Amino acid sequence: KASAVVGYSKTIILAGAGSGKTKVLTQRVVYLIKEKLVEPENCLLITFTNKASKEMKERMGNINLGFAGTFHGFCAKVLRMNGNQIGIDTNFLIYDDSDQKDLVKEIIGSLGIKDSIKPASILYAIGDAKNQMLSPLEYADIAKGDLGEAIAKVYLRYEKRLNEINALDFDDLLLKTVKLFDNSEVLSKWQTRIKHVFVDEWQDTNKIQYKLIKLLDGK
Repeated sequence: KASAVVGYSKTIILAGAGSGKTKVLTQRVVYLIKEKLVEPENCLLITFTNKASKEMKERMGNINLGFAGTFHGFCAKVLRMNGNQIGIDTNFLIYDDSDQKDLVKEIIGSLGIKDSIKPASILYAIGDAKNQMLSPLEYADIAKGDLGEAIAKVYLRYEKRLNEINALDFDDLLLKTVKLFDNSEVLSKWQTRIKHVFVDEWQDTNKIQYKLIKLLDGK
């Protein structure tokens, strides 16, 4: 089963793939707005991919919400506005997959890690660590074997380098936003601004995405 969540009444839609969940989700938003049950600027309509985001926006027609797009897009917006509260220069760069791979290759070379350990494997592990909200030091504490130790070393150097060049990768966008929301004043501001949360493909949320939505829904 797949699912979508409608935040107005804490409703979950369970149905098979291709059965029209996204249509139901977006039409519910339209209905609530047209019936003046919610204000568009207080709505967050969120999904995972740019393709899905485009489809949702097309279904919404000319209705402009507080935010409609991807998890990463929403988090980038939050950090551009309030990231300075946790020491992030709001003019930060966003490192895409290619940038990340190049940086990891550079670090592997500088650390003299053996060629059998592939950059893609290390990047996957770093991304998984961030999605589990593990810092480089926390990851190092649980790393096992030669591969785990190599990943821990690269992860530590990788984070240091991103900080030096004022860059965030896609996983950082979520991780830093959740960290930002530790600031109760900032969180309260966004909880007040976002009163209704609509999530497509809810079953695909990972730990950090789930926590982000629960924080926004805290009131």
